[in-house]
Amino acid sequence: MHRDILSPSPLPAERGSSTKQKRIAFVISFWSLGGAPEVAARVANALRARGHAIEVWYLYRRTDQPLPQGPCRLLVDRDVSRSLGYVALPWLLLKELRRFGPDTVISFSPLAHVLGQTAAMMSGVARRAAAHRVVCTEYTPVLRALDRLLGSVGAYTRIIAVSKAVEQSVAHYPLSYRRKVRVIHNGVSRKLSPVGRREARAAFGLPADAGLVMAVGRLADQKNYPLLIDAIARLENVHLVVAGMGQKRQALERQAAALGVADRLHLLGHLSPEALSDLFRACDVFALASLFEGQSNALLEAMAEGMPIIASDIPEQVETLRGTDGRDAAILLPVGDPGAWAQAIGRMLEDADLRSSLSAAALERSRHFSVDRMIDAFEEVACGY
Repeated sequence: MHRDILSPSPLPAERGSSTKQKRIAFVISFWSLGGAPEVAARVANALRARGHAIEVWYLYRRTDQPLPQGPCRLLVDRDVSRSLGYVALPWLLLKELRRFGPDTVISFSPLAHVLGQTAAMMSGVARRAAAHRVVCTEYTPVLRALDRLLGSVGAYTRIIAVSKAVEQSVAHYPLSYRRKVRVIHNGVSRKLSPVGRREARAAFGLPADAGLVMAVGRLADQKNYPLLIDAIARLENVHLVVAGMGQKRQALERQAAALGVADRLHLLGHLSPEALSDLFRACDVFALASLFEGQSNALLEAMAEGMPIIASDIPEQVETLRGTDGRDAAILLPVGDPGAWAQAIGRMLEDADLRSSLSAAALERSRHFSVDRMIDAFEEVACGY
């Protein structure tokens, strides 16, 4: 079932005019609370504010949460990931492309690349950019093969990698694919919360006198929360606070209960940006133990908040946290050593000077990832200048 969420924005200029204003369609595989939809919405709204005509199309729904502000459409208003509802998506895309007549289609996530850019090419859209949000080795084999084929034969005119690590994940692809790749890092800006530490802890029902380790992200295997639960179980009076939703909630609760730390695991669900800023004020350390990423928005937000950070030493994190001088703006640790994580968390909580030093380093490094730089780069890709 097709559903209009908001009416499309007024067109700032007729197609084919001499202005730089363009019609741009963003295609995302599904609507959920995650990094790709968040970045797509941020870029779309910024380009709309610059005068471009923008629409954002989600192929289907995976959450009951309301859609972001802006001109958004759901092609299918239900989860079709385990049904034959996929069959209708190409035809719905072609219908939307005929109606909107975009100059550019930018896709986020592998299914959107395969279906969205194929439909865009068939519809004669001149600029077709596939934006990879995670390392491509994590795509399913079928979608990875189709993405490689489409990017090599010209279905994509540009390919956006969110990090150099993502770019490196296609280093063995044909030259016809690789020469289209451009790295555009995520951008972040934060409005810091005015609340104090004690007030923020009270608002979330968190203990006033415990060490609080904070994590943000979907409750999914990718985020490696079992390692963090194992780590806090090795420490005294240390709690883990997680902002995020997902299918692994019950498994994480069972693990915490088995380790005797059920009362020290706080799963807060999805938080608004304002509430998330308050939570940063409440916590002592930010931890991101991901097994893989593209470039984590949550990590960038923690950096902009000046949080002392412990992160997994995967290439995607190292790229974000290591400055041009070779210094790290965080403690970087292996993804499979809970003992090392427990030791680092304990040291961080005991050493105020270390926290202060890492906080300053994270804040300084965050300035490299500005929203304006990200929007400028997407606009260049979308408009061809």
